[in-house]
Amino acid sequence: MRTSYEAQLLPRLDTEDNELLRRLDHASLERLRPKLRSVSLQDEEVLYRAGDRISHIYFPITAVLCMLTIMEDGRTVETLTVGNEGASWVSASLGTPTMPCQTMVAVSGTAHKIATRHVEEEIRHNGIFHNLLTEYSHALLISSLRTGSCNALHSLSQRSARWLLMTLDRTTGTEFHITHHFMAALLACSRTALTTVLGELETAGGIHTRRGRIELASRHKLEKSACECYATIRETYEELRAREEKLSAIPK
Repeated sequence: MRTSYEAQLLPRLDTEDNELLRRLDHASLERLRPKLRSVSLQDEEVLYRAGDRISHIYFPITAVLCMLTIMEDGRTVETLTVGNEGASWVSASLGTPTMPCQTMVAVSGTAHKIATRHVEEEIRHNGIFHNLLTEYSHALLISSLRTGSCNALHSLSQRSARWLLMTLDRTTGTEFHITHHFMAALLACSRTALTTVLGELETAGGIHTRRGRIELASRHKLEKSACECYATIRETYEELRAREEKLSAIPK
């Protein structure tokens, strides 16, 4: 797994590409925009280790982030996936100073990066922004709890299909790069077991696999292979979007 390094600055800064930022009111966005940096994140890059002070928050654009729990014996399991629907551990801005788990880049891409202190300052002056982050944090909690239950109760095949669908929902196309070794670490299984399961999903017509890449072949078939957790987690974020869109339609 790669260690973190200072991300490459990108010239483009389009806040429309991240749903949380897009839902900010104009005044808040104008205050935060000069403090945001667009950065390029690489596969398996470590953004935070467990116990690190949370100095920055990432708002993914095309990158997909994952939060992993690492046991004393080195075994790992993912507990949360974050993409362009939200942000990395936003509860840092709500009084949680350190990262409880390791945060890594599951799929390379771009993100907006901002110092936590700037978000905290905006929260102090903007109740709407505070409510937006609180609602999103609640959705993250539901997603994390459901993922934990899924990891304990469902088959590797079901969990793999669920993870693939959640990741594809957060990417801009129908394929992404990931090694079997890293995906196995996220799903708490051996590389051999994962390779077998991905082969079964490919035979079922849900995906195409080639070295280091996974491509969606049929969403319908892949959803049939997944457990109900995929639909439950997706509905959580859809309900959040619906509530926020309803609130944004109310005249200020």
